[in-house]
Amino acid sequence: MSPIIADIVKAILRSLNFQIMEKGCGLDMVFIIKRDGKHAEFYLRNLFLEIATVDRDQEPLRFDENLRDFDQFLAKTAGIVESKLNILFHLFGEEDMDAAIESIIKDAKRYERIRIWRFDKNDSEQKVR
Repeated sequence: MSPIIADIVKAILRSLNFQIMEKGCGLDMVFIIKRDGKHAEFYLRNLFLEIATVDRDQEPLRFDENLRDFDQFLAKTAGIVESKLNILFHLFGEEDMDAAIESIIKDAKRYERIRIWRFDKNDSEQKVR
């Protein structure tokens, strides 16, 4: 499952002129995404866990049995991938990061989970949930 999903995400981003470098492999793969002087790190582990489990934060993790139905798998995967990419599009689509974060917050109800770490030039850290 993971190589196919990673390849789909990579193909979508490349078709939109994002530069992508890979770091790690399997569940530990991270895409370093760059365009127009901005960059972001996209952690595929979180994406894979959200697709494969009922709740990625639940202990112990439980496989989402609904994924045995291929149509359910496709629907869940498409929805989660779309929501994650939408966040990237907000971040890269705005010149002003504060405006980008505001637009993400307005869409927050559409996302199951969102965590953005922002590092400004003065290295101060802000977390948006």
